[in-house]
Amino acid sequence: MSSSSSPRRQCRIFLWAVPRSISTAFFRAMMNKSSCKVLLEPYSRAYYFGHERVSQRYASEPVHEGCAYKDVKTMCEESYSEFDTVFVKDMAYYLVNRLESPEFVPDNYTHAFLLRDPHKSVYSLYKMSHNKELTGWDHFDASEIGFKELYDMYRIVTEKLGQEAIVIDADDLLKHPETTFRLFCDKVGTTFEERMLKWEDTPQDLAVFQDWMPWFEGVLTTNTFQPSATKPKSPMVMPDLPRHVLKAIEENMVYYNKLYPLRLKPSTLQIQ
Repeated sequence: MSSSSSPRRQCRIFLWAVPRSISTAFFRAMMNKSSCKVLLEPYSRAYYFGHERVSQRYASEPVHEGCAYKDVKTMCEESYSEFDTVFVKDMAYYLVNRLESPEFVPDNYTHAFLLRDPHKSVYSLYKMSHNKELTGWDHFDASEIGFKELYDMYRIVTEKLGQEAIVIDADDLLKHPETTFRLFCDKVGTTFEERMLKWEDTPQDLAVFQDWMPWFEGVLTTNTFQPSATKPKSPMVMPDLPRHVLKAIEENMVYYNKLYPLRLKPSTLQIQ
């Protein structure tokens, strides 16, 4: 019998999300997975800072070299062969106007989608967008909500790439973190590890959060999944939001309602 073993199969996962959807906690969990290379929102560099940048939030800053959309795609497609798993977390809205085809979607990934009720995610985004002392932002921009782009990316993945939809809702993740993660890992073809749910001992350098540190301080001071401190008391009662924000919530609910029924349901997992 030959002593040679079969080549190790690397699992490559791309999580597309919307802002304020518990996506950074999801990312933190994947950081704790054994032999996992993580990339945090690489397309943000193209969207905000590259020579093709779409957003004017950082227009006063000089263009960053090496941040074109094709550069980011190439970086995501590197082999990272020393790792068993490659995990990328990003926002679909960074690829706005580039979602007619899979041209800028990195190859050889299993794609998943993380959403959260816009009554909660947009509320949180609005509050953070006006917290200049914390985030440096001084205004809310509805183009950064991202549900339409998330749905457009879902259609590319399912219709053009022919992949099964793997959709996760943040409320399911918060209520049933272990069950949801076990189901997610089963769907993407990787092994669930208990350490993914507790982050006291993070094996990787937290400098990965440096570019967007103010936005991530909440998750960096916790060690497991927990509800956001910025959620409204009731998702349907938000008297402090201006009319244009309420309108944006309703517009994005259209896409949320298309994706929500497709989500992985924790109750479908039968634990042996």
